[in-house]
Amino acid sequence: MDRSMHIHQQIPMENLPAPKQLTRRDSLKWLGVLTAGLTLPLISGCESIAISTAKLAGKWPELNLEPITGEGYGTDPNLVSPPDSPWPLTMTPAQRALVGRVADILIPREGSTPSASEVGVPDVLDEWISAPYPSFQADRVELLSGLAWIDQESQRRFGHVFVEIFEQQQLEIIEDIAYEESKSNLRYVYMANVFDGLRALITIAFFSTPEGIRDLGYQGNVPIVGDYPGPTTEAMNHLDGLLQELGLGEHTYS
Repeated sequence: MDRSMHIHQQIPMENLPAPKQLTRRDSLKWLGVLTAGLTLPLISGCESIAISTAKLAGKWPELNLEPITGEGYGTDPNLVSPPDSPWPLTMTPAQRALVGRVADILIPREGSTPSASEVGVPDVLDEWISAPYPSFQADRVELLSGLAWIDQESQRRFGHVFVEIFEQQQLEIIEDIAYEESKSNLRYVYMANVFDGLRALITIAFFSTPEGIRDLGYQGNVPIVGDYPGPTTEAMNHLDGLLQELGLGEHTYS
């Protein structure tokens, strides 16, 4: 959340960045990368509190979702060149717009670094909740209910759905559910736990993109022209110092 907290000016909705549309092949590859590095289900709600009490206090929406019926990859998935459309995407345009706006509050454009929606994060979240596997479907119920809660709370406070209110009003809602202290408020505790999972998914998705990797300053995966120069003197001295501290001085390289 830190990356966006300095943005408090009101920005007209028509000036917000347009979400990038990924091809299904690209979004499925991205989904495969995320799945390999995450524990599922990602969004687990409030395991440590009385769930029914928290849902009642937070006016948690109970959605009647149609079951996912698409077929999966099978037992030997091809994540390098996946099929174009192994299952239908299920987010509505309104849900995609909402998740794109939340993603851009968490990771807004900064200079030449694009926002989350500009690199296609909403597409990957749509793949995530539409994948026909039990662990993904557990996330689907929580994620879509959480999005419905955000719109419901926006309507209650400001009379409009989330994407139609001013940015300052949007931030007011997000700040009530985005911090650890939110979990001490029974009204927000369930949504705060769900938001933890949503934020993690958005963040990991963004920083898995080339743009996100550049924003981190990661220097790996860069081809070297000519002979490998080896580690720098500073790096070798640092390694030798660590080995000395660990009592492994006989293994130093200097």
